[in-house]
Amino acid sequence: MTTNEYIQFIMQVKKETPLPPQKINEAAANEVAQLISGSFTHTLYEALWTNFFDMDTITQHLENLYDSNNHFGLVYIIFILANAVECSIPAQYTEISANDELVPTLSAAIIEDWLEYSVSIEPVEDIE
Repeated sequence: MTTNEYIQFIMQVKKETPLPPQKINEAAANEVAQLISGSFTHTLYEALWTNFFDMDTITQHLENLYDSNNHFGLVYIIFILANAVECSIPAQYTEISANDELVPTLSAAIIEDWLEYSVSIEPVEDIE
């Protein structure tokens, strides 16, 4: 899915199914968001790292987005980064991205996983 297709999907879903505010089962939403994030965040992080992206800058930007409650920005930048390194995003990620009520939960799961990976992956020095 290209970035353009992703945005078109989000816009189409929002236009077709304007959902009234619903009571969300937070425990279930958290579990689903963690499963979705866990299924690709580590792979994305490694793909970016092995392609020499500036991981400190990306991490700082993601933290800033999360800390400023820009959950949509965080979710969208993750999609753009995945597209840049041709990393697959689960279809459920796109579906949750279209639900205003669930985006903060997905954002929280992603930043949690991202920060965990950022401290666990240490730079490897070339030994010659």
